Amino acid sequence: MVVLQYLAALILRDTCQAMVNRDLSIIIPAKASGGFILNKVERLLDYLQLHWHGLFEVVVCVNGELTEVHKTHAMLEAKFSEDSRVVLHQHLAPSGKGAALQSAFLKSQYNLIAFIDADLPFDLAFLSQAEEVVREGSSLVVGNRRLAKSRVHLPTKLLPSLFKRHVFGLFYNQVVRLLFGIQQSDTQCGIKLMTREFATKLFCHLTCHGFSYDIEMFLLAQGQGDKVASIPVTLIHDHDQSTLRLGGELIRSTKSLIHLKYKKNRGEYQPRSPLSKSQNELLQITSDDWGISPAVNEGMLKLAQLGVIKRVSIMANSLHKEYLLDELKAVTGIQLGLHFNLTNGVLLGQKTGHHHMDGLAQTAPLLRLIKQSWFGCRTLSAPLLKDIEEEFTLQVKALQQQGVVLSYFDSHHHVHLLPGIIDRIAPQAKNLGLGHTRLVLDWSLLGKPQFLLCWFSLRAKRAVQRAGLTYLPFRYPRRKQFMLRNQWQRQLAKLTQPTEIICHPATHGDLQLLPKEYTDHYDGARVDEFWALYNLSR
Repeated sequence: MVVLQYLAALILRDTCQAMVNRDLSIIIPAKASGGFILNKVERLLDYLQLHWHGLFEVVVCVNGELTEVHKTHAMLEAKFSEDSRVVLHQHLAPSGKGAALQSAFLKSQYNLIAFIDADLPFDLAFLSQAEEVVREGSSLVVGNRRLAKSRVHLPTKLLPSLFKRHVFGLFYNQVVRLLFGIQQSDTQCGIKLMTREFATKLFCHLTCHGFSYDIEMFLLAQGQGDKVASIPVTLIHDHDQSTLRLGGELIRSTKSLIHLKYKKNRGEYQPRSPLSKSQNELLQITSDDWGISPAVNEGMLKLAQLGVIKRVSIMANSLHKEYLLDELKAVTGIQLGLHFNLTNGVLLGQKTGHHHMDGLAQTAPLLRLIKQSWFGCRTLSAPLLKDIEEEFTLQVKALQQQGVVLSYFDSHHHVHLLPGIIDRIAPQAKNLGLGHTRLVLDWSLLGKPQFLLCWFSLRAKRAVQRAGLTYLPFRYPRRKQFMLRNQWQRQLAKLTQPTEIICHPATHGDLQLLPKEYTDHYDGARVDEFWALYNLSR
């Protein structure tokens, strides 16, 4: 009897595990297309309801031009807002199919991840067939339109369009096979199924945001030894509503393939050892700009919860500083600081009318402040410094009133390094409990535009020491380091003392949605920073 109960428990456990493994998230990267996408989502839901034996969700990632994205998203929300099977996501930056899939992946929850083109041009029986192949040990299953058993159904009027795309695909595939040694005869088929583990690895390495993202997927599987299978598909064309423009795509693809070849030659798709506990403790990664947008906050919170980010700098006058703030404060061991802001949005002193016309009566553009300091050679004017001191106090107290325990300060665009500011605000900073700051002393910036910050920091260093403020050795990662992620990790592993490293991550680019006075030019590149940092947690 006991043996029978034990066997029954094992069978029940295996059955439950099998059902969990069948849980499916389908991501649709949908260029804003109005009512067209509504019908396709309904068709997909109907099919899954009848044929998929497990939980499922459809993540619709609307992307494209801002106005059209809003319009299409509103139509989808009106139709599916009450349907728990549908997850809606707006993606604005960076542009490209790969980038849209990357940000939408963070909205998914299940163990199997599928990608499918928005026009659903395939027989959906692929999903169940591919799931069986995953059960047999494959990490990635792709559709292959060039296998002998694949079929195409379309009206004869669409033959010219399909033929052009077919020829382009053959040419592209031959180039890819020659450049990278990839053996797949169809690298661009618009339907795929993979494990969540492989999808996570893919997006942690993905830096090709457009049409060629598929190549990066195959390079990763090739480099890390993941099993890839291709199976026949039935292609069903009933319209000519493709968003692919072959001429422009040829130019973009050429640039992408050069970029991917460079990454492969640098070993970016090879396995790498994770950082050790002691190495990770030396990385005092500080994330700037909390509050500038929801996607920025979401990215910082995720990385803080993973233990990658150790310090978060909050903009007290930002529009979104309260979004997820309670969750951030609950993260064990996180340090919070003031990201003192004089150059973005409406300053707190302006709202109360305390600032002077020859001071900070208006938000100061960064270049104007730099010019007034004679590029770091002259102390700022007394009226301006008086308003800066008052604004600093207002911003610190505004955060403290929200229950934020501050332990340091830095600043947006590093304005605290301009001559005279540290001397003016340091006594108040220490009185308010902020005895630590930042000096941008990273000599690898030599020859880069940011090297001016080293000059400002040298000028501010004496003031910092006079005031008794503390600071850490500093590193300012650049775009190349966030793109070559394995190489960057090897560089970080060589650090021998606690070092501050600044970053500006976001789950996707949403700064286009901000009012004009709060906009910021650094948008889509924040996504690359997020995934480079996410990669450090693995």
